[in-house]
Amino acid sequence: MRTARTGVPPRTLAISVALLLASPAAAESFDLTTPRADAPVRNADGSETFQLLSGECSDVEYFSTELNITTTDCAREQNRIEYFETSTAGAGDRRLYEWEIFVPEDFSYSALNERLTAVQFKTVTDMLYGFELNNDGYTFRARDCISADGFGDWHKVSVRIHYDSTPRKSLKDKTPGVFVVECDGKVIADTSGRPNLAEGGEIQFRYGLFGAKNIPDADNVSVSYRNVRISEW
Repeated sequence: MRTARTGVPPRTLAISVALLLASPAAAESFDLTTPRADAPVRNADGSETFQLLSGECSDVEYFSTELNITTTDCAREQNRIEYFETSTAGAGDRRLYEWEIFVPEDFSYSALNERLTAVQFKTVTDMLYGFELNNDGYTFRARDCISADGFGDWHKVSVRIHYDSTPRKSLKDKTPGVFVVECDGKVIADTSGRPNLAEGGEIQFRYGLFGAKNIPDADNVSVSYRNVRISEW
C-alpha cells in the first residue's frame, strides 16, 4: 500500500470513511470532495446517492499535469462529488475494484462540451482510465457497460488490474500487465499483456460524479453506488 502524494487535489469538505473491503491487506480509507455538507445522500439501504447541481464547484487550487498549470475546478468549469482513496497503487500491485451502480430512469445530462465521469482511475491529478455516463448509457472507452434501457436497476461492475509498466520490445511482446473490465459478469474490455501504467506512476481510485459546472436546470445528474470494494488478487 502506498501513501498518497501531496499533489492529490485538496477537497472542499473532507471526511475519512472506512469501507468494507474484501481483503484487509488492501484496506483503504477514502476522503470526500463535495461542494456541500449534505452530499452524497446516505440512504437507509446502505447506498449513497450523488447529484451534481448547476453552478457548484471548488476554488481550491491544484496542479494539473494535463494542462501543466495550477488551476481549480471553478477555473476549469468543472463540478464534482467524489470519494477518493487516501493511498495509491503502482507497478506490481494487483487490485480488484468492484461496485454496484444505479442510474435513475429519469437521468439526464445535456451540458455542452463536458463529459460526465462516474468512476475514474487517476494519476496524481489527471484521469488515466474512466467510466463515462451519458443519456445513452454507462461506458468504458466507448464500450457499452450499461445501456439506457438498464437505467432504473442495479448493475455490478468490476475492474481487475495487475499494474505494470514493463516496456514491450515489439507489438507481439507480452507483459505481466492485466486489465479486465466486467459489467454484470460480461467482459467488455481486456487489454491484458500490455503495460497499463507509466514508469513510476501511481493510481488513485475515485467514485462519484465529475462533470460540468453549468448544468441545465432541467437535467437530473444523479447516480447511486453500493457495495464498493477493493481487494488484492
